Amino acid sequence: MRRSYAGAAKPAALTAALNGSAADIVITCNDLSNYPTGASGPFYVVVDRGKVTEEKILCESRSGNVLNVYDTGLANGRGADQTTVTPHQIGAELEHIFTATDADEANAHVNTPPLHITVCTSLTRPAAPVTNQTILETDTLRMYSYIDSAWQQVSSTTSGGDFSPLLLIGA
Repeated sequence: MRRSYAGAAKPAALTAALNGSAADIVITCNDLSNYPTGASGPFYVVVDRGKVTEEKILCESRSGNVLNVYDTGLANGRGADQTTVTPHQIGAELEHIFTATDADEANAHVNTPPLHITVCTSLTRPAAPVTNQTILETDTLRMYSYIDSAWQQVSSTTSGGDFSPLLLIGA
């Protein structure tokens, strides 16, 4: 899922305690200016970073100095990124963060061939392609997708370098 990030989000302090329950889904702080609003997707915060009580929380929105924890009824944002739902006292520090979950998802996208276009030459085309993998051959300026156990040409270039899609009948 796409998540929101914001620069210049300074650490904030809890103005209401959080209990150790995933049902506690409203977080109130002293100053959440510059934190994401959630308009472009949820975002992560951490409470008590570096302490035994450290907890990462996926939040779905912010309004003023109040955060709403992501909660679908089936999935809850408390105890995110392999942390544990933990009680936090008034004054505990909260920060907007980038998580291991974010990095893992980005790495999976970059390293999973069907999720992006692989650049190669006709001689270095992948020998063990993955279904729906797409490649751009830089020497032929053609795009291929691995469909139905074979490479299928899906576009070619014109003399001006613009790509023209090919119509795949029956694909």
